[in-house]
Amino acid sequence: MVGVREYSAKDRSSLTLSLVIIILISSIILVVALSGKDDLTLRSISTSGLIPTQYLALFRTVASVVCFMTIAVIALDPKGLTYNVLDYETKAYGPQKITGTTRLSAFTMWSFTLMGVYFATSSISSWSEYFGWQVAHNLNWLFPALLSSSIASALLVSGTVTFLLIPEANLRGDNIRHYFKWDSQLMHNGNIFLIFTETTLSEYDLEIEHVLYPIVFGCLYVLFSAYNARKSGIYFYDFLDPRLSGSHIIHVVLLTVMSCMFFLVIILQEIRSFSQIGYLVVTLAICYLITTFNNPSEKRNQIGQ
Repeated sequence: MVGVREYSAKDRSSLTLSLVIIILISSIILVVALSGKDDLTLRSISTSGLIPTQYLALFRTVASVVCFMTIAVIALDPKGLTYNVLDYETKAYGPQKITGTTRLSAFTMWSFTLMGVYFATSSISSWSEYFGWQVAHNLNWLFPALLSSSIASALLVSGTVTFLLIPEANLRGDNIRHYFKWDSQLMHNGNIFLIFTETTLSEYDLEIEHVLYPIVFGCLYVLFSAYNARKSGIYFYDFLDPRLSGSHIIHVVLLTVMSCMFFLVIILQEIRSFSQIGYLVVTLAICYLITTFNNPSEKRNQIGQ
């Protein structure tokens, strides 16, 4: 019997991508239908009950610069980096040197760029509140859309890297040192600390229906990944190949997991409504569990010696 992450005689691309498109269109329709329910005010988005508005604006500005500068450094690095990727033609998984903007096709880069966009737009909102500038009120929907997608994708990135990609690569004996370079650490671990610092300071609540935004973001990336694989010849993540025997199952599971990441935030909000200290303790515990700073291959080598 062929496993879900194995190839069979039957190509599942049409089934998988059609399913993703149906989920995407359905989510967009629901977003439009529920768009009038957002009752967030620009003041609630722009200010904090914990620190002065100018300090919140400064944090958001610095965070956006960190995100965009990191992405720029990666894209402009002429040396590139060797990644373990799936070759589209041969279906062989192994190391390839990736350079330039091709490196930005990884979901990690999409997630970190999205986070940069959120911090940039929210910083403009905070600076506008502080200086008394006028901002269009019909953009209220944009902030929860960006924040919900940023949180869910950040948790998915860190969780996938910590619990799936690094352990699997280490088990195969692959070189995993690139996961522990400064830029990877910032995008796989620093992202969590940045986004949870934001949710702690900003204090405005997301609603259950905002889960639609991460689903839309995830579907868009899946479709982009399928297109990009034909163009660049690689999949950054072998389990996203829609030709796999169980690709339709894998994609639904991934979108479900991304939704669960968002619902985790809803649960955290409920904890915060009862206890700010309890919220901070649980948030720090999640940060500790979902991040990894130590290279397990170094420990494996020490044991081997």
